[in-house]
Amino acid sequence: MAHEPRIVAFLCNGCAYAAADRAGQQRLEMPQSLLTVRVMCTGRVEPAFVLQAFREGADGVLVAGCHPGDCHYLDGNLRAAARGAVLAGALEQAGIEPARFRMTWAGANEAERLAGEVREMTAALRALGPLDYARRALDGAGAALAGADPAPAPLSPRAGGKPRVAFYWNASCGGCEEAVVDLGDGFAGLLERVEVVLWPVATDHKRADVEALPDGGIDLAFVNGAVRLDEQEDWARLLRRKARTLVAFGACAHLGGVVGLGNLSEPEALLEAAYRAPPSVANPDAPLPGGPVRVDGAALSLPVLLPRTLTLADVVPVDYTVPGCPPSPAVVQAALDALLGDAPPPRGAVLAPDVSLCEGCPRKGSRPERIALDALRRLATSAVDPDLCFLAQGLVCMGPATRQGCQPGCVEAGMPCRGCFGPLDGVRDAGAAMLSGFASLLGGADPAALGAAVPDPAGTFWRYSYAAALLPRRVRPAGPSGPEGEAGA
Repeated sequence: MAHEPRIVAFLCNGCAYAAADRAGQQRLEMPQSLLTVRVMCTGRVEPAFVLQAFREGADGVLVAGCHPGDCHYLDGNLRAAARGAVLAGALEQAGIEPARFRMTWAGANEAERLAGEVREMTAALRALGPLDYARRALDGAGAALAGADPAPAPLSPRAGGKPRVAFYWNASCGGCEEAVVDLGDGFAGLLERVEVVLWPVATDHKRADVEALPDGGIDLAFVNGAVRLDEQEDWARLLRRKARTLVAFGACAHLGGVVGLGNLSEPEALLEAAYRAPPSVANPDAPLPGGPVRVDGAALSLPVLLPRTLTLADVVPVDYTVPGCPPSPAVVQAALDALLGDAPPPRGAVLAPDVSLCEGCPRKGSRPERIALDALRRLATSAVDPDLCFLAQGLVCMGPATRQGCQPGCVEAGMPCRGCFGPLDGVRDAGAAMLSGFASLLGGADPAALGAAVPDPAGTFWRYSYAAALLPRRVRPAGPSGPEGEAGA
């Protein structure tokens, strides 16, 4: 039997849902696989709702509301259109065909119009076939997730001696290592309080030294960096076994970081760019990860690139998170004091203030009560007011959806927030929340057109969190239609 596309339709209460109800009364043709979700206004449809619908099996998502100018909540539908336009660009970058996400308008008496939109979308989805979004989103991570090591049971304190602490560095830039040194006087105090049993950037401990420790023999392990190589996955599992407490340290371990944007490309494309294509270093013998290499007569092998970038929590249970790129000295010091103290925080806590960055921004007082942008600006081509709220100037700033903790950070240096401290507690997808917050400010004559003009939405709003996003890695290979194939990334 042919696959019947599953469409989730978010319909506004005032018009589109009434049109769907009228279509039923008139017995208009509609697919049985259509699932309708009534919302008070399309302005309530967050990007995360759309992504979650795809994740849970939808082949397509339709958002339908009142015609522009007829919204029962003034301009909720226009703000939804702006968010939808930005989200559509991000979905394309992720390899989701444009036909799978649609926004439309229908009045309460336009049953035939709405039914026609659904029939047209259904036909397009039949031609595309099933999306199978969840499998593609987790491709390459499934084995790691299925085999994740369990968290060790809490152990009583070791008798005598200082707490044993380990630091390890996976796929990252090394800034988190610097963050520890940046403690200044606190760094010397830390070394007096603990015994460092692993810190590759500063000490000469070997893997054999760690393996020789009993399971649970490390009191506190800080692991920074995403998991991109099989060697890094192996180290994550080893440190999970050996550590009583494991901390995801920094944005890359927490959310995948900038490394996670590699999930927008297939591993082969990454290897081609890094090892073969100009301007890479000349490498005529082209030894690749996973292949044999001979050095001074000895046979070695390079680590294998995993199918996708993983967060630390994708591989092993994580007890605490210290966010940031890198974490600020104040946050690092507070986390160390809490974790080495007599009453550590509840497991699972993010060790940074659960307050948005905007609340502590020095430009807070200059932000208008209501912002409706009619143009977008970029730092590279615009003169920036040194005192006015970045959002009010038309610059993308992630402050409303980003956790505090970086101060003094980018905003104090005259740069808009890029979101490295991640979302506040309870937010499932950091990038979706950031996209929603910014796109909701777009106004002007055509907010949707303004939203469609936002460059690189995936790289902008999911800059630090793509590996942890509801968005999948690319589900279609690059093709001949453009430099990044059909998806137009």
